[in-house]
Amino acid sequence: MNSRQRGLLTLAACFAAVFLAPVNSSHGALLSGMIAHFKLFDFQQGYPNSAQNIGCLIAMLTSLWVIGRISKQKLLTGSIALMALLMLPLSLLPSFPVYLGLYALVGAAFAYIDAIASSMIADLYPGEKASRMMCLMHACHGLAGIVSPLLLRAALGANSDMPRAYLAILAIGVLSLAVIAPINFKVRLPGASERPEPLTLSQLREFFRSRTLRALLFAILFYGFHLVGMIVWISRYVEVGLGSALGPLALALLYAGITASRLIVSAMKLSPAAYMRWSSLIAGAALAVGLASGNAYAMCACVLVCALVGGSLLPVAIGTACSEFSSNTLLASTLMNLFMLVGNVFASPLIGFVEARAGLTWGMSLCAVAIALTGVSASFMRGARKPVQA
Repeated sequence: MNSRQRGLLTLAACFAAVFLAPVNSSHGALLSGMIAHFKLFDFQQGYPNSAQNIGCLIAMLTSLWVIGRISKQKLLTGSIALMALLMLPLSLLPSFPVYLGLYALVGAAFAYIDAIASSMIADLYPGEKASRMMCLMHACHGLAGIVSPLLLRAALGANSDMPRAYLAILAIGVLSLAVIAPINFKVRLPGASERPEPLTLSQLREFFRSRTLRALLFAILFYGFHLVGMIVWISRYVEVGLGSALGPLALALLYAGITASRLIVSAMKLSPAAYMRWSSLIAGAALAVGLASGNAYAMCACVLVCALVGGSLLPVAIGTACSEFSSNTLLASTLMNLFMLVGNVFASPLIGFVEARAGLTWGMSLCAVAIALTGVSASFMRGARKPVQA
């Protein structure tokens, strides 16, 4: 494969990562509109995000069977087309059960796009260069995440026009597909149809014997709760809880901080256990200060600090798990993502439940507690002292 072909496939993976950002941002940007339109209360306010994460979870459980039987590039193109087309029925605002079912399908497509884009980068850049190129792809996602809340807010307009926002996401999906499909049709990825090795019970037992790996699983679970809670609820908290128009800015700052964090940490040599422990506790403290301030500007500043300090927790945790269980990195990354999705699924409904009974501030405080518990879990790691790159 020549450098031009490699560059084109890298571009395809980066465009796939870009399309994921507005879909993720839709939950936070459209949350108030969803609550008003469907008259949601308590746990129901987090159901759309949980439906998407359940779809992700199911797709991830089946991915080891699917990937290897269907070309990665065909599966990537099909998943992007499916997720884009699902924006059409979502824009019609069907009944709430149908709406949740559509988001579950969005989640399944989302999981495949995420997994395959990362896998393509790993195939294209084996060895040490893979981590740098993975950071580039994540940076593309992060930059799109900065713009997406502002774009969706502009599409919503003064009347909270949710159908128009979904059509804006559809347009981004069509643009991504217009770039990715021709590349995948013309340029073939080496080994795209290879099957992963089947998993065995002995490998699972070996994985769970490690105290460090068990600690990482709990750490990623709590971080998954924190991250989804922030993405879905921070905009609503600033707008409704603090009565400010800075909600989209807060969400954009969250993505900006995460993106900057991953670019910075990827160039540093760090002890993963120390980084995870202290960054989690500092991020939790920053978020708690913002919640206690009751001021929208202070909250936005604290969100940025929280994201800058703790934004690399996800890639560091997954990278450390793969390093610790190098005999089967696919199993390590799959289990880490599964535990993260468990945290994702419960975050939004629990925050909605607390918000309905005690207010948005107490609901958002669960995000601060969750990231602090990430650090507590990381303190039980043993033997993960080798520096890793995010």
